[in-house]
Amino acid sequence: MQHQQKAGELHLLKIPQGPWQEISIDIIGPLPKLNGKDTIIVIIDKFIKMVRLKATMTNVSSKEIAKIYRDKIWKLHGVPRKILSNRGLQFASKFMEEFIKVLETMRKLSTVYYPQTDGPTERINQKVETFL
Repeated sequence: MQHQQKAGELHLLKIPQGPWQEISIDIIGPLPKLNGKDTIIVIIDKFIKMVRLKATMTNVSSKEIAKIYRDKIWKLHGVPRKILSNRGLQFASKFMEEFIKVLETMRKLSTVYYPQTDGPTERINQKVETFL
C-alpha cells in the first residue's frame, strides 16, 4: 500500500534562444562581513549557465542592483528578454524601473486610447487593425 501521492509529470524547461537573453537574479545573504560587504548578488545566464557574482550590502536597493547590472552585465551582454527572480514581482518591476533610469532612458507611460499622449501610434494601430 502506497502512502504518498503519485508524482506529477516532469515538464522540460524552454531553452533560451541564445546567451544572456534569459537571466535569473537572486541575493545571498546576510553573510559574515568581508571588506564591509555581507551579501552577494547572483546573476545567471540561463542558456550557457554563466554566473556573475557581485558583493554588496544586505540593504542594497533596486537602484543599486540596477547600477551593478549596468556596470557589470549590460555592457558585456546587453539587455535580457526575460528576468527570473524569486524576490517577487515588486522586485523585478522596481529593478526594471531603476535599470531604465540608470541607462538614462526616459520612460513615458500613457493610458489606453489617449491620442493626446501618443496620437501617431494610435493612428497607426487603427490602420493596422483595419488592414488585418
